[in-house]
Amino acid sequence: MTNKQILNFIINEKSQGNTFIELNTRMKIMFKGIDVKGILEESTEDPALNMQLIAIGNELEIDMSKLRL
Repeated sequence: MTNKQILNFIINEKSQGNTFIELNTRMKIMFKGIDVKGILEESTEDPALNMQLIAIGNELEIDMSKLRL
């Protein structure tokens, strides 16, 4: 799974279609030091970033077991 797919999974699971929560989740991820807009589909895969995103997902109380790595 790509960095972008993990990021999108976290945002979609947390926001459930609510735009305010989506923006709030993006800000929380940015406060953790991740450039949300800089992660593109064609970005080079970074296993360390994958692990950091998964850790953030767990902190946000998202069931990361639904994620198909």
